[in-house]
Amino acid sequence: MKSSPRSEGRKFIIPSFFFIIALCVLAFINEIRFDSLLSFGRCALSNVPVNNGSSETPLLSSSSVDDEIRILIGILTLPDQYPRRHFLRMIYGTQNVPDGVKVDVKFVFCNLTKEDQKVLVALEIMRYDDIIILNCNENMNKGKTYTYFSSLPDLFNETDAPNPPYHYVMKADDDTYIRLESLVASLRPLPREDLYYGYVIPCPSMDPFVHYMSGMGYLVSWDIAVWLKDSEIPKKHLEGPEDKVFGDWIREGRRGKNRFNAKWSMYNFPEPPTRCTHELWPDTIAVHLLKNQEKHCCFLHPKMGSSPAPFADIGKKAKDLLNKDYIFDHKFTLTMLSATGTEFVATGLKKEDFFFGDISTLYKGQNTIVDLKIDSHSSVSTKVTVKNLMPSAKAVISFKIPDHKSGKLDVQYVHPHATLNSSIGLNPTPLLDLSATIGSQNVCLGGEVSFDTASSSLTKYNAGIGFNNQGVSAALILEDKGESLRATYVHTVNPTTSFGAELIRRFSNYNNSFTVGSSHSVDQFTVVKTRFSNNGKAGMVVQREWRPKSLITLSAEYDSKAVTSSPRLGLALALKP
Repeated sequence: MKSSPRSEGRKFIIPSFFFIIALCVLAFINEIRFDSLLSFGRCALSNVPVNNGSSETPLLSSSSVDDEIRILIGILTLPDQYPRRHFLRMIYGTQNVPDGVKVDVKFVFCNLTKEDQKVLVALEIMRYDDIIILNCNENMNKGKTYTYFSSLPDLFNETDAPNPPYHYVMKADDDTYIRLESLVASLRPLPREDLYYGYVIPCPSMDPFVHYMSGMGYLVSWDIAVWLKDSEIPKKHLEGPEDKVFGDWIREGRRGKNRFNAKWSMYNFPEPPTRCTHELWPDTIAVHLLKNQEKHCCFLHPKMGSSPAPFADIGKKAKDLLNKDYIFDHKFTLTMLSATGTEFVATGLKKEDFFFGDISTLYKGQNTIVDLKIDSHSSVSTKVTVKNLMPSAKAVISFKIPDHKSGKLDVQYVHPHATLNSSIGLNPTPLLDLSATIGSQNVCLGGEVSFDTASSSLTKYNAGIGFNNQGVSAALILEDKGESLRATYVHTVNPTTSFGAELIRRFSNYNNSFTVGSSHSVDQFTVVKTRFSNNGKAGMVVQREWRPKSLITLSAEYDSKAVTSSPRLGLALALKP
């Protein structure tokens, strides 16, 4: 008896699905790395020496075969930052460095001005001996960095000490955390003379000669510190953004012919997202903007926050890249924040000849979030989120007025290796939704089901597997009750450029469809997205941040099969004073 097309499709998909699961689990166990895919955006290639066209620029090559490396890291801070220094001592003290490597971490500030500082800092020096007090008035952009570097040759001029006392000296902010072993590994193949190392600014650039290294943390070889002490160039130009001014000294003095761009292994903390951020990577050298201990802990302990994503987020990166911000109507959003922390949002949407609008308020308490929305149809929607209802769990109650049957209760539970989401309607014949994922942030496997108590039937059941690792995100989802298979892939080349694709196979009619797209940051404030699909449609989005947190978005889509129709255009304006 000949089997039906549907059964043939299922015979094909079920073995394929489990085969892919096995491959992904094997990759997770063996920690397979996608270095070849990421070489453009990772420091593996960005650190290749760049010749700026000058014959004076030598290739980077190790100047010593000796494994011994001596590094001084000076953390520029303030005398009164006692808790931060104690915290940094504790977390740096947990790191190990390879044999033959000496890394000294010192705290650097200017002359003490208070009596309590003179006592407490003296006790710190007696106990830890890790403080450098410079002869200057405390400042950020008026010469403190110059005083630090130019003072080092005199501070470490012991006759019985190695020469030079340090091969490399580094300046770092006190909200930057450095992984010492990764730093040492990146320095091993580099020269020990005339070296300028860091995260090149501006953020989208990969050329280490384009401007200067970010103040989050930059490093030079010892000979440059000696040059700074003796040169007249920096003394003529002390004031201004210290990292930019330092780059000006290097350029004017024709120093730093050997340059190393540590992007993207040096970056800002992922939240809030900017052009200088990306997700935490295992090969991280330094992370900036760790303003509190919670962010330090998130970075120090990768297992914290490593729970698998909810099932709804499997494939979300591709969905956002290919669909987010594509709006072909006219939309206006105004957001205002009160002194009490309550957020007011007014939204207006013109769709063809119809206009829709709503006004919402959002209040965030310590463990409670209340979201109230009133739309143009006089419908009131309320959502109350209670966090920490129990350890690792939160609950959300939502309902609409006057629809008394719209009430719903959602509960989310997050475990280090599992995430569970459940939802139940608050009415006599509720709809039950349950989804779960197991695994980690790198590899997760999950499914979801919906049960209608009114008809005693399953209205939905889907399954999927997701993989995320160092800029690569992939997902395979069996949906529509097994009638279709969706595969997605996103490759984040670097924080400014991403490429993505989505392929959908429908077994009922043997139909295939696909969409490819990209996202690129033209500059610090402008993002351009494109997408193309096999049905002949091409779309583009241009989004500009014309003032902080205020966006203007232009969308366009052309359908090559609808030659008699005009392209669809959309405009969205989001204003946040």
